[in-house]
Amino acid sequence: MLVGFRVHTVSCMTPIEIEDLPAAATDVLQRRSRAAGLSVQEYVRAELIALTGRRVPLDAVVEFLAEERSGHTRPEVDAGGPAVLGVYGLPADARNVLTARAAAAGRPVGEYVRQELIALARRGTIDDAIVEIREAVERVPGMVVDMDAVAASVRYARGL
Repeated sequence: MLVGFRVHTVSCMTPIEIEDLPAAATDVLQRRSRAAGLSVQEYVRAELIALTGRRVPLDAVVEFLAEERSGHTRPEVDAGGPAVLGVYGLPADARNVLTARAAAAGRPVGEYVRQELIALARRGTIDDAIVEIREAVERVPGMVVDMDAVAASVRYARGL
């Protein structure tokens, strides 16, 4: 269950730790948010809104349940559900999609969103690889890497 966030104040920054996600998922989401120039909260909000705008296989189940069991497809609202849906300031339509998908999956809302965030982090992109290599280069003074060649290699390796 995604319980929410702990906010720590450190000088002018307020980093948000995504509590109950695996460290690897947290690292990816933080790296992507830095690359996008957004806070983790803003980045995750944008990703959740984008996710609700894309059709997923579970939507067929959502539609079936809406037709066959109108009014009986409410998901369990775990302690993390309101936190997840409220913390990100998601629009009503995005909240509705996430709660309907959680109900169709037979999972509490917070748990469903947690699993979606983990899945999102596991889907590595070319940009993820390039940002990760760029960060490694920045940590090692004097290291010279042709980032265009890196990008071409990653695209080649992925068959693009």
